[in-house]
Amino acid sequence: MFQTYLIYPSSTQINKKRSADSLLVVFVVARITHNMDFSSFPFSSVRALLAYEYTEETISQYFFAFAFVSFLTHECLHFASEKLFPSRFIFGEKRWSKLPEHRRSQVIHAPNQIFNGLLAGSLVKGSLERFPSALKKNGKFDIGRRVVSSGGLFGKGAKAVLYKRSTVLATAASCGYLLYDFLLLTIFDRKNMLRAHGRRQYTIYIMHHVLPILMWPLAMRYGTFEYFVAWGVRSELSQAAMGLRTIFIGMGILDTIYGAMVQLSFVGVYFYVRMWPLADHVVSMAKADWFAENVPRWQLPFAFFTVPVPAMLNVYWWFMIMGAFWKVVSGEKKKKKEA
Repeated sequence: MFQTYLIYPSSTQINKKRSADSLLVVFVVARITHNMDFSSFPFSSVRALLAYEYTEETISQYFFAFAFVSFLTHECLHFASEKLFPSRFIFGEKRWSKLPEHRRSQVIHAPNQIFNGLLAGSLVKGSLERFPSALKKNGKFDIGRRVVSSGGLFGKGAKAVLYKRSTVLATAASCGYLLYDFLLLTIFDRKNMLRAHGRRQYTIYIMHHVLPILMWPLAMRYGTFEYFVAWGVRSELSQAAMGLRTIFIGMGILDTIYGAMVQLSFVGVYFYVRMWPLADHVVSMAKADWFAENVPRWQLPFAFFTVPVPAMLNVYWWFMIMGAFWKVVSGEKKKKKEA
């Protein structure tokens, strides 16, 4: 049986509310993974976790185990940020105390954004393809559960093609972060997050977190929509530049030459991972074989909503980013401050 108390941080390290809710997540994940053969899958070594040979029956347990590790890592990183940022080595207590409370919350959260963006966004690179598959005879892309045959009479050697390891690891890492961030948005720091983002963006972020947490594990378990899941995780790479930008805003150095470099890098990375592949994604959605036999019918209502929504959000956020960027470049923001 998986002994959760061996690896979860003690309650003295974080506040009681955060500890209680996080322990609830630990319990749920432990229940999900309790049937795994941990003699061949020891948690004492991350290398063993990465090398574990999952099967069609154990891929979900493998995914949740890695997502659990990701969640705990983000909890620990958040705790470390709470201690380090106010210290004299970074902000200093005097400078830190002058920051509005909601701005402090954003700065503390920024390292988690950077870590998730770099880890998940880079891990998934090996899974990326321009299109979901080669065009089938009917002129459509295969987006469903793929099956290969290793021979045998009457196709008895057939087996499902599982998600690539890079997709599983990156998706699990991202879901662990999204769960941590969802708890931060809705429970641990709701007041500050709501003030920082505004009600509209706050609501969008909640939906942005809930849908992947629910849908990505399901798609992975049934071997469907890997193309769209992989590119969804890849888009998290822009979070790294966004997190760095948040820290620069908090330190009051966004208007410097270094701040300008961070601004440009954020715009560039966002365009590269979210906007540049957009045309291919639209073609993939339009030519996808949604009603093929290898696509479970019960997944279609969810897929018709969750697959195109990220593309629409990326376009929406792009116009928001470019609008803010133009205000800085044109000096409109500075004029308003002087007025």
